[in-house]
Amino acid sequence: TRRIHIAGCTPNPDSIWMKQQARNSSVITGDSPQNCRYLIHDRDASFLAFDGILESDDIEIVKTPPQSPWCNGYAERFVREARDTLNNLILIGEGQLYRAVKKIERHHNQCRPHQGINNGVPLGFDYPLDASPPENVVCDSELGGLLNHYHI
Repeated sequence: TRRIHIAGCTPNPDSIWMKQQARNSSVITGDSPQNCRYLIHDRDASFLAFDGILESDDIEIVKTPPQSPWCNGYAERFVREARDTLNNLILIGEGQLYRAVKKIERHHNQCRPHQGINNGVPLGFDYPLDASPPENVVCDSELGGLLNHYHI
């Protein structure tokens, strides 16, 4: 049930921007059929404003240990996936970056099988239990073929 949510992009995040992103995330998670119970992040001081708003929505804040950048394996997997995809793109401007990251987020949440309960996908497609002949398989491609999803 782990999902990634891209709150926003800015070259200079400050406490005012972080508070607004927390409010936006609070609205999105409140509308979600699956309640968000935990937020995992590092100990960056910019998250202090973020934490207060989300704790009021009964979301438990889990901070990674100090000086342990590889402690959050779930987030690191997404970061590696996004970095590997973005390294193959030439982006001109913040708008293109944001659209590419949103497509990576969608692919991660809706198309990529997750290592978890029954190897399921949190949102989106249901995978058949039996194998299908290759002629019935369809490929959905995003970002010029960097993100592919195969389904029947």
